[in-house]
Amino acid sequence: MKLVREMEHDILVDAKGLACPMPIVRTKKALKDVASGSIVEVQATDKGSTADLTAWANKAGHDYLGTVENDGVLKHYLRAAGEEKETTPYTNIVQNDELQNLLNSNTELTVLDVREKEEFEEYHIPSAVSIPLGELEEKMNELDTDKPVYVVCRTGNRSDMAAHMLSDNGFSNVVNVKPGMSEWNEEEANVSVTAMTPKELSQRVIQKDELFILDVRNEDAFEDWKVDGEGFDYLNIPYFDLLDGVEDVLPQIPSDKELLVVCAKEGSSVMVAEMLAEEGVSSSYLEGGMKAWSEYLEPVKVADLNDGGELFQFVRLGKGCLSYMVVSGDEAVVIDSARTTDPYLKLAKEKGVSITNVLDTHLHADHISGGRTIAQNTGASYWLPPKDAEEATFDFEPLEEGAHLQVGATKIDVKALYTPGHTIGSTSFIVDDAYLLSGDILFVDSIGRPDLAGKADDWVSDLRSSLYDTYQSLSEDLTVLPAHFMIVDELNEDGSVAEKLGVLFEKNHGLNIDDEEEFRSAVTDNLPPQPNAYQDIRQTNMGKIAPDEEEQREMEIGPNRCAVR
Repeated sequence: MKLVREMEHDILVDAKGLACPMPIVRTKKALKDVASGSIVEVQATDKGSTADLTAWANKAGHDYLGTVENDGVLKHYLRAAGEEKETTPYTNIVQNDELQNLLNSNTELTVLDVREKEEFEEYHIPSAVSIPLGELEEKMNELDTDKPVYVVCRTGNRSDMAAHMLSDNGFSNVVNVKPGMSEWNEEEANVSVTAMTPKELSQRVIQKDELFILDVRNEDAFEDWKVDGEGFDYLNIPYFDLLDGVEDVLPQIPSDKELLVVCAKEGSSVMVAEMLAEEGVSSSYLEGGMKAWSEYLEPVKVADLNDGGELFQFVRLGKGCLSYMVVSGDEAVVIDSARTTDPYLKLAKEKGVSITNVLDTHLHADHISGGRTIAQNTGASYWLPPKDAEEATFDFEPLEEGAHLQVGATKIDVKALYTPGHTIGSTSFIVDDAYLLSGDILFVDSIGRPDLAGKADDWVSDLRSSLYDTYQSLSEDLTVLPAHFMIVDELNEDGSVAEKLGVLFEKNHGLNIDDEEEFRSAVTDNLPPQPNAYQDIRQTNMGKIAPDEEEQREMEIGPNRCAVR
């Protein structure tokens, strides 16, 4: 605590100019033969002496009375105890290099730095949490009790006291690091290897942050599909070309941008990141690699509906897929679910609603639908366009033109609109008379392709009719919410993908081809490559084959490729 004025004292201890823990050492020596109740003034200039002396005094049985600061000198006042409590050093200790090895191997742990804020800001271990010793009792609940806690200070003295304090308060795995930051290599302290989660990466994409990506997959995999970000720069060097070292890569890595190392599954990127750290370069690696990036769903609220209802869009940034949940009252409807169903179940739980219906706008060929899985896990009805599901091996509710689903007590209307062309059964939905869920028929910057079932010539006229007749008859004020996007430029500031139908009729080239033959040529000639394993995906979505989880992941690798641009 801070005192208003200086106190009369019996003993003066001069520790000015001494670094911690020397103020404690001098004070202990001075108090050796002091009578109980004597007032001691300790003069120190090290900012860390406040926390040091406070913690030591309380531990030793002395009363710490407070501090007065005058012209840069801290005057600490203590009331001496009759007999100092015997203290024993904390026994669970590691050396600096042992902690460094654990950090380099990405071991799950917390580094707790108990030095003063000024000391911490001067330099620190990048992953460290800063809680000065004097604040630890109040703030220790901010620490994760399930992780080992490695405590550092300047010399190991404050960290010893902090380790005792944490252990006495129920932390079961606490380690004191000695000698601590006084002998920690400052350059090494500022070099780190950390994991970047798909969620963290998604925020970099949405916020248009700058990021330098070192992609260590093979060139063909990189050229086919990569992490797409408006502010991202890339360098592709296969992992096998880096086995002898990363020295040749260093000149190509900018020093002023955050560095992310990416591979297919994580392992290779971790190794490369560790090699970079040995050369003094900090980096992150993508946790779970491109497989995890492909599966991650970012939920974005896109609308408030009538009577308290809500509409959420799930953005699958790694694959360009979009899916939806309509929430109203105590019910929810999921539309065009991805294979990974936990995010929908999690949001339903958070909202306190039951998923009562699951809909697919069409038989998907670019990703495996999670519709049946959600229906099985929740008891919801699963709806499919019957023209797309003639070979389905499971029961479903037929999704017909003009069907209406009422969601919750607020009676939000989800109306089916038959819009063939991408598939013969493709169906759009109008939600709350304000939002057009267009499936794979219409996107913000492109239109759907008609060839994934091998019937482009047959379906191209259906596609044109859906876009130029059915959609033309709708209100231009409808907000279009598609099932895919192609590039991150289509993302809005909040990460959603949406645009007014009237704007699309003005700006989307696919909606502005007057000549039918020119339209036919545009959507059948020069099509992009078909989605990876699209035939197997269609078979899976019909229930005709049942690949295991790892096979399903492999089938979905790569971009969606459902659009004609």
